[in-house]
Amino acid sequence: MQDDLSPEIKKIQEAVVGMYSEHPWPLNRETDEEMGWRLKCLGVEPSDYQGKKVLDMGCGTGEYAMWYAKQGAAEVQGIDLSQGSLAVARQRKQEGGYDNADFREMDILNCSLPDNYFDYSYSVGVLHHTGDPLRGFKHLVRVTKPGGVVVVSLYNSFSRRTLRTKQSICRLLGGADIDKRVEWGERLFGGTLRKLDKRYHGLNTKQIAYDIFGFPHESLHSAQEVLRWFDQTGLEYKGAFAPLRITDYFYAFQQPEYGRFRSTFDGFPVMRAVADGMVKLAGSLGPKQGSVPPFPRPSLASCVLSQLIWVPFGLRFNCFTMAGVKKR
Repeated sequence: MQDDLSPEIKKIQEAVVGMYSEHPWPLNRETDEEMGWRLKCLGVEPSDYQGKKVLDMGCGTGEYAMWYAKQGAAEVQGIDLSQGSLAVARQRKQEGGYDNADFREMDILNCSLPDNYFDYSYSVGVLHHTGDPLRGFKHLVRVTKPGGVVVVSLYNSFSRRTLRTKQSICRLLGGADIDKRVEWGERLFGGTLRKLDKRYHGLNTKQIAYDIFGFPHESLHSAQEVLRWFDQTGLEYKGAFAPLRITDYFYAFQQPEYGRFRSTFDGFPVMRAVADGMVKLAGSLGPKQGSVPPFPRPSLASCVLSQLIWVPFGLRFNCFTMAGVKKR
């Protein structure tokens, strides 16, 4: 495939790939605790990926790819440009003995994978670092079969703002030197890092500092924008995490998978208390147990209201996820 990236995007790409090669993220993640509830909120069923061909676009260290491989995907293909991250992913594959997973060095903005090949394709926390996230998203949809599921996760333009102020201070003080930015982040915002460190149960202490304060580039996105991407690429809305309709929160907090996810609120006691309160409300106000999505597409007003609700919890929920089905 022709490499027609602009010099500016190539510069962004080189800086991002370089940082994550030197500081792979994450080195440890308790993936099981988060995936069950997240997928329920997205309307994703095990049948969407079990026995199916799965793509991890921007796989990094491969923790999500390994999860799908363990859950019975027939084939999991991870692609990334960061050699340091890919080395970790390949080691995990070898240690786990997962012959159904493979990792390739490939540019997600010049993706050479074939059209309409994968049943289930996702990109989690990557496209916003590329300089041209819509281009990468179009490839994500292109390689997915009609009727297949596409999942994308991006930094949110509402809830990411509070953290971005801290990042801007570190960038001002540290300049272009990533290590200096991280040093300033650790010096000025140790409380922020400790909260996030608890979320990862103390497994990624130094890596968190680089992922939060050392990143070379990021873009912020709204749910409304991603819904427009869905319309441009022929995707039908399937679900969102966190939900984008108030009634969908009542469904979410009825699900038993929340109990496992609750441990990711370590370091965020207020958010945990609010979530536990929602569990009680959902018991009386939510849909009947066992009711199944699909979730209706959220309105503009519902998107804006939901994203405003995320703002006070932006340190924990600064990234949002949406799923769609490629129209036949």
